[in-house]
Amino acid sequence: MKEDHNKSTLWEAFWRGHLDDEQLKGLKNLSNDEVETELKQRWDKHFTKNSIFSKRERQDIIDQILMDGRIEKQIKPVFLYYVAASLALLILGYFALFAPAKENFTVKIEKSIDLNPGENKAILTLSNGKKITLGTTDNGLLTEDGQAKIYTSEKGALTYIAATETQQVLTNNITTPRGGQYNLTLSDGTNIWLNAASSLTYPSAFQKGKPRIVELSGEGFFEVRHNAQEPFMVHYGNGLEAVVLGTSFNINTYTDEKATYTTLINGSLSVQGPQEKKDLLRPGQQAIVRQGKTSIISADLEEIIAWKEGWFLFNRLELQAILRQLSRWYNIDFEITGTIGNKQFSGIVSKSNNISEVLKIMENTGVTFTLRDQKIYVSQ
Repeated sequence: MKEDHNKSTLWEAFWRGHLDDEQLKGLKNLSNDEVETELKQRWDKHFTKNSIFSKRERQDIIDQILMDGRIEKQIKPVFLYYVAASLALLILGYFALFAPAKENFTVKIEKSIDLNPGENKAILTLSNGKKITLGTTDNGLLTEDGQAKIYTSEKGALTYIAATETQQVLTNNITTPRGGQYNLTLSDGTNIWLNAASSLTYPSAFQKGKPRIVELSGEGFFEVRHNAQEPFMVHYGNGLEAVVLGTSFNINTYTDEKATYTTLINGSLSVQGPQEKKDLLRPGQQAIVRQGKTSIISADLEEIIAWKEGWFLFNRLELQAILRQLSRWYNIDFEITGTIGNKQFSGIVSKSNNISEVLKIMENTGVTFTLRDQKIYVSQ
């Protein structure tokens, strides 16, 4: 019994992304049969209802994971195994509707105006006001700003390298458009991913012995370099401030969403509002700020950060919320005609698909999508 309990604890740590070195060693020692049993149980827990896969297809997918998967790649709490399971053989994706829907699903797409997915692109504004368009074609030293040298890579990433002693504070800004995303590493080694339609303001080099302060709008995922003497602070939303020492977390502060969401992946994080009230988050928790009031819940981590890993992942999400995500990534507006209601969808689909492919995956929903005149009309 004790051995079974230990395995249960180990798997729970794995799914939550909190494996320590000893637990990782124990996970690597499990047999293929033990891993297969866990995958089947996890699959059945999350994908039984309205599943589009037969038992045979499920087994084929799990066999593929056991053949190609490497547990060592899963030690970071970024994209968990059962998500990979649902897509191992079906790159196009999976969608299910968690509400009665007897109507037939139809997609009307004008092929001439199908839309490509977003890509790595952004606008960098230096301290002197100069703007530089960022993409994936540059590689090497891009420019300098004060004591900081700024490098780009072919993968669409920006890296700041600064002198250890910085006297002057120079402010930079990076903005992603709709249909764009970008990754940057600040002068202190903090790594940040910006989602579409987002903006980050930050110093080109941080001053020694002082807090590291940045300002975010939109959505960003942070991996902060630990420095107890120089806490990292993110200003966002309506007077919100996140204070961290060294941790991974995600902030969603889009103005068209119903609330601001701060999710802690690991480490420690406090969220402070205008009323000076501080909420300390534990790993796996999310602070939701709506109309000035904060609530703390347990977060679905894989759903929160799927965007950074190249996926749309929806867990019983309302259609309107899904459309807002698609709108930002494909740079397209949606218009709902008639009453759609509060239908909820669960699904997973690659962000590398064209818009028409994404809509076709959303089958059995009783919703019609018509792409016309650079706008997608949604009706029942």
